[in-house]
Amino acid sequence: MNSDEQKELILAKSGDELARERMIRHYKPYIINATGHISKRYITWSDEEASIALLAFNRAIDTFDDNGGRQFLSYAYLLMNRDLIDYFRKEKREKHLSLNLLAGEEETAATEQEFKTSVAHFQKQVRSMEIVEEILELDEALRPYKISFEELEDHSPKHRDSRMHLFEVASNIAADSECMTQLQRKKKLPISAISKKMGYNKKLLERHRKYLITLILLEINPHWEQLSQFIRKEEGH
Repeated sequence: MNSDEQKELILAKSGDELARERMIRHYKPYIINATGHISKRYITWSDEEASIALLAFNRAIDTFDDNGGRQFLSYAYLLMNRDLIDYFRKEKREKHLSLNLLAGEEETAATEQEFKTSVAHFQKQVRSMEIVEEILELDEALRPYKISFEELEDHSPKHRDSRMHLFEVASNIAADSECMTQLQRKKKLPISAISKKMGYNKKLLERHRKYLITLILLEINPHWEQLSQFIRKEEGH
């Protein structure tokens, strides 16, 4: 957990219901994913298993103690695992492999491995959600320039060398305060000023105007980390 999540946990544990709701909402993808791993089948929020896991997660918030060096998610997974195994036993659902996990080293090893797998899936889901949010933010930022995110693929250079060169051009423009002032004030790429100051061909700048503006926005918004990494990976940069 990062420092913000730790603060949320402390607030939730102390009785702050809003903090608890925020925390549960944030970890819902993890909870449902972990429940599916433990249950060995696809789970939705309408399933009884999901309700049991959510109650266990709530209990984890109330009872977690980090003095022993244990991670919160590991502790929450342990409680969800135990409660679901109890549920499977009561329901006599022998199809669930969790029934075969008895107390001891075998259960500990299996639980630890499943925990690691569920955390990996959760982190992947979080990254997916983050990049979607960043795409929406970028799309909103592009609107004043009369550009939409959907059309960028059509304006992306087909050759890798050309794309690499445009990354360099965008970086240089973003570092120039005069060009950036004109860009942000007029919502247009100042092609003449850029060409005069940096020597870039005007036809090149005009042809890739929309793509360059997008790269510049990414350059000056480093918090769009997932999106920037994705684009640079796609371009082999």
